[in-house]
Amino acid sequence: MRSIYTKTFLWFWLMLLGVTASVMLLTLAGGSQPVGYRWMSLTMNVCARGAVASWQQGGRPALERYMSDVASSSPVRAALLDSQGMDILGHGLPPVESGLLQKARQTGGSQFSVLDHWSGAVVVPTSQGNFIYLAQMYPLRGLLRPRAARPFLWKFAIAMLATALLCLIPTRHIADPIRALRTAACRIADGDLSVRASPTLSGRTDELADLARDFDRMAERIQSLLRKQQELLGNISHDLRSPLTRLNVSLELVRRGDADAAARMQQDLDHLDGMIAQILTLTRLQASEGQKILQRLNLRLVLESIAADAQFEGEKQGKSVLLSCGEDCWLDADPALLRSCLENVVRNALRYTKPETAVELSMTEIWRDGTSWLRIVVADRGEGVPPECLPRLFEPFYRVSPARDSGSGSAGLGLAIAQRVATLYGGSISARNRNQGGLEMEINLPVGKVRL
Repeated sequence: MRSIYTKTFLWFWLMLLGVTASVMLLTLAGGSQPVGYRWMSLTMNVCARGAVASWQQGGRPALERYMSDVASSSPVRAALLDSQGMDILGHGLPPVESGLLQKARQTGGSQFSVLDHWSGAVVVPTSQGNFIYLAQMYPLRGLLRPRAARPFLWKFAIAMLATALLCLIPTRHIADPIRALRTAACRIADGDLSVRASPTLSGRTDELADLARDFDRMAERIQSLLRKQQELLGNISHDLRSPLTRLNVSLELVRRGDADAAARMQQDLDHLDGMIAQILTLTRLQASEGQKILQRLNLRLVLESIAADAQFEGEKQGKSVLLSCGEDCWLDADPALLRSCLENVVRNALRYTKPETAVELSMTEIWRDGTSWLRIVVADRGEGVPPECLPRLFEPFYRVSPARDSGSGSAGLGLAIAQRVATLYGGSISARNRNQGGLEMEINLPVGKVRL
């Protein structure tokens, strides 16, 4: 009985049978006497008149045959009394209810009793006086007779089959989607993350269809997370392998007495240290989502400091940073995380802007839905990004170019960290290509009512 299909089927079936039995019992308990009286009035009157007619037309032999036919065709024990109250056949009177015969004689009308057995005293007036047909029957005993039981059993079997078919339809309607979901879940557990449950429930709009769609969204999310996890592990392995290989080479050169190799080793160590720090930052942001450290910051001063550092780094290539910032604007955030978010975006723009060009950094305050927001825009003069690559720029270790140029110093984590920091504080970050060339990053951070 662990199967929901079996449980649902039996529940519907037993419910129908219970309703049917209840209706029958209520009919017998509350409405059986009118039905019994009606049956006795119609049927026994016919039998009584037939018995009297047989007696008058054929005498005792004809009455014997008639009463024998009645007894063999139905569970009835009967006797016919003449106008003198004598049993014509002398076989004995059926045990009818006490007083039933006396009351029929007194009133001159037919009397019936419907209890566990049905009794009747039917008065048939004739020119020779009133004949009384006494009869007693047990309705349920008739079902045990082969001739009567066979049609009853057929009817019962047809009723059972009909109710079974009626229960089968809603049972399958409920159980089939659950089976489909179970099959899909088992295939996902076996490693097939491409399976979906909604196609098997096409055409349905009920809660089970909603459950299938939610299941598919869950499967897609799991598939996406696993794919990103595999890509993340592969990218980390790739990005760690290159500097480690160079470190091994440099170490061998140091052993041979090459002093310049030590400087190269230090660069690779710095690169590894920076990348591991970014990985730890990204992991901390993913693991502690919702656990925010809040400290009052002047965002204008943070942007000025970042712009000054970027300006110093870009001077060798003729790159500059143009800052357009208004008055002081305060907000609550983690100083290290917020600076990392903004600095990663600015450094990324500085890396890809063309020599002898400037990175434009601006901050403005906007109002949206009754809330104050800070809109920070970082625009470069580089080559831009293919439109199909824009949605993936914020994925960890994603690079637009298939070639992984470790010499660029980029591990592909800066924009991923920036997005998670912005999301952590209720903001957003987006990227778009500029009409005049280059890439433009827009960061929106809610300020609310903390502006001073």
